[in-house]
Amino acid sequence: MARMVGHVVVTGAFSYTGAAVAGELIRRGVTVRTLTNRQPPPGSVAIPHAPLRMDGAYLTDQLKGADALVNTYWIRLPHGRADFGTAVRDSRILIEAATRAGVRRLVYVSVSNAGQGHHLGYYAGKAAVEQIVRECDLSHAIVRPTLIVGPCDVLTNNIAWFLRRFPAFLLPDGGGYRLQPVTLSDTARIVADALESGGDIEIDAAGPDTIMFSEYVRWIAEACDVQRPFVGVPGWLSLVCIRFVGALLRDVVLTREEMLGLEQELLVSHEPPRGRESVRSWLHSNGTNLGRSYLNDIHRHFGAGRHATISPPTRLPRLG
Repeated sequence: MARMVGHVVVTGAFSYTGAAVAGELIRRGVTVRTLTNRQPPPGSVAIPHAPLRMDGAYLTDQLKGADALVNTYWIRLPHGRADFGTAVRDSRILIEAATRAGVRRLVYVSVSNAGQGHHLGYYAGKAAVEQIVRECDLSHAIVRPTLIVGPCDVLTNNIAWFLRRFPAFLLPDGGGYRLQPVTLSDTARIVADALESGGDIEIDAAGPDTIMFSEYVRWIAEACDVQRPFVGVPGWLSLVCIRFVGALLRDVVLTREEMLGLEQELLVSHEPPRGRESVRSWLHSNGTNLGRSYLNDIHRHFGAGRHATISPPTRLPRLG
């Protein structure tokens, strides 16, 4: 049975997943506030905001009066003093603050197959936070997206960027492993539905299409109207090439753990898909803009762009 939710705090409403969730909730008539260290986008709907500071007393004060918390906070990769262990610790601080503040419902945005990826830091950390959520005193939902595809999606955009600029595309181990992408808008709807549902639930957010990674790259190429040969190479060799390009871009293009997660098909759901929109259709509708500029994740999360709204980035020159 759906519940009425009037006032929700969303972490990261000026970022990627959090922004989509906040927008969906506002469309449903929910009052939204956000905890974020980014600046609001110009011309956007005014969302009251405060810094996301991992201090228990501060967070308790910020969460008072909220009916629910949607927690999208996480890190993609360790950098500097931040690692998956600190992300788990910070998530615990946030959840405990929500409990003290009297928040009635918590939605945690995790990742598909978090428990099965215990040998990978990203997935193991998400699984640890899931357990914290289960053990807290709040009514809760855990939503596990697969690969979220939408504007400013790092993996999809940067695959398009490589396709537009390089004469061939290297497929790690031939790309013969499955993934089940879901659009950003579908993810936001699924999270909002989970927020409004009753009881403790754990669900996947996955799209209707399960495809090989090699096919996904071909979909992107087709959407961008580019033709490139696809070359299957050993995974280790593709990582060497990716790290070389990443050094030139001053970014981490793809981590070894991310490649292993793809190859071990951790981005495939084992539930009936809740996503309705075909990612292929989304790619065709947005292919003109995909890959026109490179999304530097280190810059936008740890560098000069860490306080800026997630938005299309500055163009980078061609390599070579």
